Amino acid sequence: MTVVVWVLCTVAGTCLAVGAALWLGRSVRSREGEFNSQALSFAGGVVLSSFILITGFLIVGAWQLQSVARTHAHEEARVLAKAYSRAGELAPPHRDEVRSRITAYTRTVIDDEWPQLAEHRASPAAWRQLDAVQGALDAVPQDHRATAFDATAAAVDEVYIKRYARLADLDAVSPPVLFAAMIVAGVLVLVYPPLVGMTADRRNIALLGFAGAVVGFGILLVFQMRDPFTAPLNIGPSAFQAALARYGQLT
Repeated sequence: MTVVVWVLCTVAGTCLAVGAALWLGRSVRSREGEFNSQALSFAGGVVLSSFILITGFLIVGAWQLQSVARTHAHEEARVLAKAYSRAGELAPPHRDEVRSRITAYTRTVIDDEWPQLAEHRASPAAWRQLDAVQGALDAVPQDHRATAFDATAAAVDEVYIKRYARLADLDAVSPPVLFAAMIVAGVLVLVYPPLVGMTADRRNIALLGFAGAVVGFGILLVFQMRDPFTAPLNIGPSAFQAALARYGQLT
């Protein structure tokens, strides 16, 4: 399905460019070529630069957003592994309970929460599992609380902080107005040549068709990258899967 969408968007850009060339390239002005070349070059450069500027800004912004979201996920997974390691220093009954709760939380993030992130929702089950980790720590008697308990509690507190940071990325998407501006600029790039007099011969139509394919592909690329949690260019739960593997090494 994803491949079909990419192909359709590329074809749509090509069809728009070719259609504009065929429709506008047959006007009297196009055939006679009565234009000011300097004015046309300036206007064309402005239109093309606008599309390139907006597209480049959105691609860079989307890539940085993905990088930040990926970093937050890895930081949370790292702190989870730290909490699991510190919990190993607790007395056996409490050690096993806290570690079991940390493992359950990690699995819930992978299996339940990650699919919901694509819908910009956090998993209530994941919150309950994390609260259960805190509850297991709170159940440790006061006379059993020592350095290991304090280190584990501090790590769990840090997990909460990292989780809030990761979930904050759900609202960090590229502004819709910029995406709309990119589409408008892309349409102007394709319509401008035939509008100002490019003749509708086969060579020009082919060149404009290639340009349309590039514009259509670029618009779809930006659209797919604007949300770090939406397929097909989304980040995955690999950091938490690595944390699970680390738990097995620490057991």
